[in-house]
Amino acid sequence: MAARGGRGGPQTFVTTRRCLLRFAGTGAAAVFAPPLALAQTFTATSISHAAQAARRDAGRLGRRADALLRATVADGPDHNVVAVRRFRAEQVALVRELAALFNTHVSEDDWLLIVPTRELDLALAMQPLFIRIAPTQDEVERAIKKPLAQIEPLAGDTAEDVLLTIVLDTLGLARQVGLFEVLRNDPALGLALNDAAAAIKAKRYGLAALELERVMRTMVLPQNVAAIAENYGEEGRVRLYKSLVVRFVPFVGWTYFNTLLLATIYYNRDTTASVLR
Repeated sequence: MAARGGRGGPQTFVTTRRCLLRFAGTGAAAVFAPPLALAQTFTATSISHAAQAARRDAGRLGRRADALLRATVADGPDHNVVAVRRFRAEQVALVRELAALFNTHVSEDDWLLIVPTRELDLALAMQPLFIRIAPTQDEVERAIKKPLAQIEPLAGDTAEDVLLTIVLDTLGLARQVGLFEVLRNDPALGLALNDAAAAIKAKRYGLAALELERVMRTMVLPQNVAAIAENYGEEGRVRLYKSLVVRFVPFVGWTYFNTLLLATIYYNRDTTASVLR
């Protein structure tokens, strides 16, 4: 009978009590919510103006690296030296501008804000080793003066072996039997190398560029980095990461690095023709 109460009767009292409890629960949740839940608002001033400008400039330079890769891919079917010469010439201005950006225009404290989310794991993996995720001007100058790797396939080498040799040399790592076997037997890396080699043999250089990025993303997976450290010691891990840093992978992705790999493959066409054609 109480449920049929009129105005001000028991039903009104129950409803009011429920509203009060609901309000109290909402208020308690707000009061006792962790501070992080109240700190999720970002504005244009959340990042320093210098970092915002650096992100814009890094994007612009990244697009230049993209254009260089496209031109290198387009020249793939022509067995001449044009692509290699263009890469050597155009990389100089590109990496010098990138080095100037990170060494003079933006604080190192803001560098992680400029790293694309796709490459954030790579940048964070370097932190425990205290590796600077952008190279110094001197490191860049040494890198652009270094000649492209010259590869002589060993007896019994496959196309995948030649590609892995080029990758290791570009990372500043000598080919060692133990490490080479571990890497070639990694299922994900082995499949990526197979697909990259097939694309190169088929003269599908755009696809080859995509597969080379897949190769490199697999190379920096924890198990493969651990294998490099096991064979070379901690110096090997540092050398690998610094080879990526000097090509600005944390900031422009794999575009510039993969262009270097393609140029090196073109450069070695004659010596590797027996396995890559």
